Amino acid sequence: MIFLGVVAGGFGPNAYADEPSVMSLDFCADQYVLAFAKPENIVAVSDEAADINSFFAARAAGLPVTRGALEDVLLRKPDLVVRTWRGSMAGDAMAKRLDIHTYRPPYAMTPEDNLRNLVLVAEALGGASDARAMVDDYHTRWEALKKQPASKLKAVYMTPSGFTAGQGTFVDDIIQLAGFDTVATAADVHGWVPLPLEKMVMDPPGVVIGSFFNEGTVHISHWSGGRHGAYRNMIKELPTIMVPSRYLSCSGAFFVDAAEFIRAEAEKLGLFHDAERAR
Repeated sequence: MIFLGVVAGGFGPNAYADEPSVMSLDFCADQYVLAFAKPENIVAVSDEAADINSFFAARAAGLPVTRGALEDVLLRKPDLVVRTWRGSMAGDAMAKRLDIHTYRPPYAMTPEDNLRNLVLVAEALGGASDARAMVDDYHTRWEALKKQPASKLKAVYMTPSGFTAGQGTFVDDIIQLAGFDTVATAADVHGWVPLPLEKMVMDPPGVVIGSFFNEGTVHISHWSGGRHGAYRNMIKELPTIMVPSRYLSCSGAFFVDAAEFIRAEAEKLGLFHDAERAR
């Protein structure tokens, strides 16, 4: 069952008889707009919509862009502004005075929340049927992943800055959905924390999964734990899967695509051979 979220200014999915003209202010809002709004209805997307981290980057090509300033919103006068982290309640109130409505999707904590948000935003954009088809497809693929055999190898997630995704993070959930137990579970690590160096050396993982490496989009401090030789050696010596950052953007909105990518790459590396034989 889908529940409607809170929309600034009392706006709801049925506020327009026709599809609204729409503007997205930030990178994650872009993904919704690019997924469900028709190009001719898009007034502008953020200046990050076509970046390497954008899942729907190809759809952003040629569209007008905005840096998300309130003045730009008031000048362009879309019917609807979609935003996640950029903007403010004060800006929403000012836009409302000019009959510009603002939608901010609820924060997604779980895969179910992400699927619910797809429909909520699509309803506001007039593309609910497309969203329900997308959600149905995700559910089918999600269930198929759950039925796949698990690997006997333990995986560790690594960021360029030397952090890892502990239990309760969307990345850890994605890696487990792909068929791997994780170091985070074994070490009882929760949230986003520095990689436990001593544990990695004494009990090395079987596979490294990383993202955002070598893309030039993440600043790595010279003091970062990710520069430690032990971590670099693990990447060199262990089976390593580098996940394109577009799959891990926006709090796991594309969790099924990410899990499928990890599993497909792991199968290429032969990491499920023992699991297949055990079936």
